[in-house]
Amino acid sequence: KKMTTLSHILPLIERIVGLAFSAFLSVALPIFQRFSQLFQAFLDKSGLREPLWNLFVHILTHYRSLLVITFVLPLSFLFDLFWSLRTRYVNKFHYGSRQHSARLEEILQRVQQWNREGKKTKMCTARPGWMTVSPRHAQYKNVLFTVDTHLPNILQLDREKMILVTEPSVNIIQLLDYLLPKGLTLPVVPEMDELTVGGLVNGYGIEASSHKYGLFNEICVAFEVVLPNGTIKRVTKEDRLFHAIPWSFGTVGFLTAVELKLIPASKYVRHRYIPVNSRQECVKLWTELQTRPNPPEFLEGIMYSEHKGVVLTGDFCDAPAQGEKVNHINRWFKPYFYMHCKSFSDANKEGVELIPLKDYYRRHVRGIFWALKDQIPVCNHWLFRWTLGWSLPPRVAFLKLIESEAMTQFYEENYVMQDLLLPLERMDDIISLCEKELAVYPLWLCPFRVTNTGKYQGKVRAPKGTKKEGDYAQFVDAATIGEPGVKHFDTEKSIQKMEDYLRKVGGFQGNYSYTYQSLQDFRQMFDHSLYDQVRAETKGDEAFPESFDKVTRKNQWSKKAQSNGQKKKN
Repeated sequence: KKMTTLSHILPLIERIVGLAFSAFLSVALPIFQRFSQLFQAFLDKSGLREPLWNLFVHILTHYRSLLVITFVLPLSFLFDLFWSLRTRYVNKFHYGSRQHSARLEEILQRVQQWNREGKKTKMCTARPGWMTVSPRHAQYKNVLFTVDTHLPNILQLDREKMILVTEPSVNIIQLLDYLLPKGLTLPVVPEMDELTVGGLVNGYGIEASSHKYGLFNEICVAFEVVLPNGTIKRVTKEDRLFHAIPWSFGTVGFLTAVELKLIPASKYVRHRYIPVNSRQECVKLWTELQTRPNPPEFLEGIMYSEHKGVVLTGDFCDAPAQGEKVNHINRWFKPYFYMHCKSFSDANKEGVELIPLKDYYRRHVRGIFWALKDQIPVCNHWLFRWTLGWSLPPRVAFLKLIESEAMTQFYEENYVMQDLLLPLERMDDIISLCEKELAVYPLWLCPFRVTNTGKYQGKVRAPKGTKKEGDYAQFVDAATIGEPGVKHFDTEKSIQKMEDYLRKVGGFQGNYSYTYQSLQDFRQMFDHSLYDQVRAETKGDEAFPESFDKVTRKNQWSKKAQSNGQKKKN
């Protein structure tokens, strides 16, 4: 009875708080706007507008780490704390499932409004570009008809069928906090807290277990989608629409719910560190591990140079053996995971330890793999970790929020974020090519498999050598994150060489970042046959831009919208 009473009272409290906040904004915003008008008039009259703006941009560009420490870290910590408390409340009282129908109706009404108004421009989600876990700024959103599809709740758990139904804005940390206490987990858990289910489905998601289970979309059972005509459809693997959604980047329909497979979870991962002292040694060991009849549950690698690195394997474990070490790697004062792995490479000595499962899944979170050192150069110092490590990581969205145009330009010319996915037998070639064209280290290696899905093959082509539905081939992902070490680096030329090689060998590019390919080359890399058919059938080609338009480099880097004569439609 007490629980039932609370489940009725808390939504009322939430509503009252929401109304109070709205009332506060209705009073505060006009005051702030009036103050802003007076201040801008003062700046214009005094001639200080341009010097102050230039000073502000200079601080954003040249004192970025100071802003990250003083602004982004505390804001990220408070945001994560609020979101954690909010998620616990929603999950405890099943509030999310009651909200879903109402939010779905709002999305339908918005799409129907677009139809009534004559489809004057194409549609996209209303999520701001700076909130995505991607270097792209997605300024196309400023000139399209936006639909708010923020759906951040877990809806249903079916223990018998081992299925979790979740909304697309649910992120990885929400899933872990919900599933792990119940002894459950996902077969594929990408390593960043901020990644959302919708992003992992509409884009792609990979993890150290993907050699066993495939990419994130392969653990999906069904999708709920709002189509351009304003109707809702639930699709499964028997429906061609299901296979057109992954890698579509929201250009087929609006994803509103996802059904995911579950597996039992253990308490620990028994983790093994194996140093390698040449590219050839790495490839030989890796290939043997990935192609075993019974491979390790987890496999990944970190190369610190072309000939120095560490191969990492892991398996589920329920309890430590007598005298076995348990390493809580995510405690705030400890070295970041990639530095911990480097210690085994530097010592040229193998090691084995147990890692709590949640710590293992989040092993790359604190250091944003190794990108944190580019935001806060002192982050590896023990004093920083002891004093401010508890506030990590900064949210990628907030880092993008304080990014100046000059900083954006710097990243384009001096920073690489690319995932290069290709058949396993080409692993040696891609490590060598990365050294020649990029020399970005550390270099992350992650295995995965690509499955032949028969008559409904999506954008990722059926691997060569697979003859029937269900056959698969092993692939590897070489991920580059950081500043290139080659002299006279030219972003466009170097990335295009990588793209040309991927097309040649049957590989493809991770599109969470950006592509320098032409539309023709992009369509050669990815199979658009089913994608085009489904978009034509559902009128998605009239409702949404093509996926290429969302990931091509020319549409992404400037934070200022290029309207091409179009006005924003709301």
